[in-house]
Amino acid sequence: MATARVERLRRNSGGALVRGGSSAEKHRALPIFPRMTSSLLAEVQRTADTAGLNLFGLVDAARFDACQPRERRARALRPRCGTLLVLGTGGRVFWQRYAQRGGVAAEAGESAASRLVSSGMRGVVDVLALRRVPAHPILAGDPRIAFARLAEAAGFGTISPVSGLLVHPEYGPWIAVRGAILVDGMPFGSVADASITDRFQPCCTCNRPCVSACPAHVHDGAGNQDVARCASHRHAGNCEPACGSRAACPVGAGHRDGPGEFAHRHVHPLGELRRNFGLGVWRFVPAFLRQFRPRP
Repeated sequence: MATARVERLRRNSGGALVRGGSSAEKHRALPIFPRMTSSLLAEVQRTADTAGLNLFGLVDAARFDACQPRERRARALRPRCGTLLVLGTGGRVFWQRYAQRGGVAAEAGESAASRLVSSGMRGVVDVLALRRVPAHPILAGDPRIAFARLAEAAGFGTISPVSGLLVHPEYGPWIAVRGAILVDGMPFGSVADASITDRFQPCCTCNRPCVSACPAHVHDGAGNQDVARCASHRHAGNCEPACGSRAACPVGAGHRDGPGEFAHRHVHPLGELRRNFGLGVWRFVPAFLRQFRPRP
């Protein structure tokens, strides 16, 4: 099916896949010249945006891995990875795309939202495949990658030293890191450091309403979260309308989720929390099996 989609993309784009030659030649990435680099990057961004993945950033894999423990490095997952393409959603764009496809945010189960994300990620991988650029998608939540730190490196915002939430300059905490594409080599050229943490520190002059707004007292005000306490509190049926901490943040208040998005932001992560902490039916599943994540 993936091969058929690549062929379809090739025909629609007018491009030509290399035919003939050895197996090694067929799988070797073609040289990317400046004009091709620019057009490839633009095409990748357009593909991601059609799925509502409106946050897009590039990270140098070597630079990122140098700041990570050995077991959480990108090249531990894909040795030839040179570039990390980070995808996320900010504001209500993702739900607008979802609604255009007939979905209702409040009714979206875990798999319903993930399907749209996975579709966008597979589309990006297919576009790269047209240029003979090998890549591998990985969904956010995979414990082998520190996605919050990766998003920070991609310029998606700053991890709050107060709440531990990722805060975007425009969208505030109303963003979500959805996944990353581990790309072989550096087909987009050298990747500059995109982090904005040196100049975007909104929490330093804030009165910390996010801490006091949490009824479960999950945040200690020093950037640490008691996620197990949050999981137990929510498993008991609390915080269904919205996360009080997010809603209290003054940054990006105009991009707060609507009722449907609020509902899904509660239901979807709650399923992950139950899985991770063995709540509900997950208490019967051994911890090592609960860590399994399907590929996008």
